[in-house]
Amino acid sequence: MSKTTLIIVSAIFILLGSWFLSNRLCGSSSGSANQFSILDGAFKTGSIDPVTFGISGTKPTISKTSETEFKKIVGYLNKNENRKLNLLGTYFSSEKATSDLGLARAEAIKSKFEKLGAPGDRITTSSQRLNNLQSGDLIYNPVSFEFMDAESKVEEVIETAEAPRSVLDPFTIRFETGESKLEMSSELREYLDRALAYLAENSGTVLMVTGHTDNEGSSASNLSLSKARASKVRRFLRNNGVASAQVKYQGKGETAPLESNDTDEGKRQNRRVEIQIANQ
Repeated sequence: MSKTTLIIVSAIFILLGSWFLSNRLCGSSSGSANQFSILDGAFKTGSIDPVTFGISGTKPTISKTSETEFKKIVGYLNKNENRKLNLLGTYFSSEKATSDLGLARAEAIKSKFEKLGAPGDRITTSSQRLNNLQSGDLIYNPVSFEFMDAESKVEEVIETAEAPRSVLDPFTIRFETGESKLEMSSELREYLDRALAYLAENSGTVLMVTGHTDNEGSSASNLSLSKARASKVRRFLRNNGVASAQVKYQGKGETAPLESNDTDEGKRQNRRVEIQIANQ
């Protein structure tokens, strides 16, 4: 083998090895897309890896990294007796089970929290059935997390959680300052699942995604940032099977604030992407 040939073969081997390690260590992009964070006022966890259940299953798979973030939630609950956590477990109509899968999944997560030291009397569970079909071997993040006042009655929580939610209702996603990264929460995942199912059944319906910013920076840069935020959400929909003609996006920069930009909270409210059915 000549010296030149040896160099070429070595280079190919290195490139293939790098590709293999990247795929083995980093995994697929779908995993990171299903990460989420828990918010309650000033409290926020880091990114939590997808909590998965098998089809028709009630046993969760929780990563070590996610367990660390769960411990933060436990600490927050223990320090704030005026707050409680409701776990809403969802399941698909295509799943087979002899019991309420959604409730069983929520109870499984509650049990995990209790083992980590959470006050079980301030963790409630509820269930919701999703009518769209589920494909694949795993279900990602079927349990959503919602903090509320400790005085809230369980019956009210369950009734609200099980009440039908129209996919036509607007949905808002918040962003960090200057960022266009889409952080997948369980609430966003549930909403987008509903939107995907609805658009599949209503081919003439168009979804409008509108990006907004606060007033930090120039008007031109904010217009560009608002478009980038809306584009990220549109791309997610396109990557999940929505036809290009069924989803449009636009950016309005800082021109349509919800709140005053004079406060940090007002700016946080204004850094957003709004999703709604066009012309509704």
